[in-house]
Amino acid sequence: MEPKLRILSLGAGVQSSTMALMADKGDFGVKPDAAIFADTGWEPEPVIKHLEYLRTILSYPVHIVKKSNIRSDILAALAPGGNQFASAPFYTLNEEGKKGMGRRQCTREYKITPIAKKSRQLVGLRKHAKFPKGKHIETWIGISTDEIMRMKPSRDWWQKNRWPLIEKKMSRQDCLDWYKGKDYRTPAKSACIGCPFHDDKFWHEMKTQRPEEFKDACEVDEQIRKGNDKVKDNLFIHRSCVPLKDVKFKVEDDQLDLFNIECEGMCGV
Repeated sequence: MEPKLRILSLGAGVQSSTMALMADKGDFGVKPDAAIFADTGWEPEPVIKHLEYLRTILSYPVHIVKKSNIRSDILAALAPGGNQFASAPFYTLNEEGKKGMGRRQCTREYKITPIAKKSRQLVGLRKHAKFPKGKHIETWIGISTDEIMRMKPSRDWWQKNRWPLIEKKMSRQDCLDWYKGKDYRTPAKSACIGCPFHDDKFWHEMKTQRPEEFKDACEVDEQIRKGNDKVKDNLFIHRSCVPLKDVKFKVEDDQLDLFNIECEGMCGV
């Protein structure tokens, strides 16, 4: 059945940017009606710049939505009197030295849900209105073959997920190779400044090339260990459970990038 609307979920990273440009060329048969970018309020500068670039060259509209500022929400939740729960999955270290990881809700709260809400608005539905029976929205998600474990059906019956890059059997490297010989800017990885799933190579790049962003992440890393009495374990942004400002990044190692394995939804694409 033909969808009522085709929406491309745009993260402005490598995969979703490639998908967006390929879609604009008609490589998937039909073009999406629109793309939606969900801004967490803590996006790195390269992502914002690439998003603005895409908006100038894509033939279909790119909408920007925002739930709130995830950085502010995290600090408010973990401050004295806060609700204790931070949406981001920070690493934990208890008094016995055991490491763990917190709950992860950030992708759904700040990406998936705002995009779904905007999709409903684009088909003319009011808040809480029922979606017409027999109709659906098709959402295009930029997951590549090396992230196939992230393919999941939508929780909403009226939204059907589609993975065009999987259909084309394209990996992340295939996406990067697609830019060769073309007059397009190559995107960087899309993720929040203080995302716990950054690998050391990404952190080192941020520290050396975007020091203000790294300083910002370090400030948040310090703050999440301060105030809330309800949080029993110490929280850290870096997987080593060492304060971010003190971490010696192992950029020479072939370190496993936990982002592609752990973060579900649309972050990082």
